[in-house]
Amino acid sequence: MTTPDNQQAIVPIEQPKSADQKHCFSCAKVIHVTAMQCPSCGAMQPSLPISSSSVIETAAKPLPAHHVFCRGCGATLHETAVTCPKCGAPQSAGINVTGNKNRITAALLAIFLGGFGIHKFYLEKILQGFIYLVFCWTFIPAIIGFIEGIIYITMSDTDFARKY
Repeated sequence: MTTPDNQQAIVPIEQPKSADQKHCFSCAKVIHVTAMQCPSCGAMQPSLPISSSSVIETAAKPLPAHHVFCRGCGATLHETAVTCPKCGAPQSAGINVTGNKNRITAALLAIFLGGFGIHKFYLEKILQGFIYLVFCWTFIPAIIGFIEGIIYITMSDTDFARKY
């Protein structure tokens, strides 16, 4: 292939890809099917339809215990990894967000029954719950409980799981 100046044009060589890979729509680098962002150019990737055969084949293979896919390149890595060893993409903090305490339940208990310290008992802060219960006649724990309920509502699930 030549250009009008009789110089050879650069023709990009198509990179082969396996069933669990796709091409970045921006730079055409081969990336994992589940990658949301290209590790080379940083472009956000559109999600593929679920009916795609490559996605079904990938989903059928179970991951090893305590492993997740990298957010950047799609490589498998341990769930506590801070960054991907393959591409260096930062991963979410390895905190268990699915704790046994519900943020909304704690907030509702604090707002409606906070004067009796019920939300503190729910959050397994027994001593604080008894202090609220002893001083419930002063109405001060009710005010504090209402404020704590608002704080619980505005707190993210990750922050709530980290604290409680």
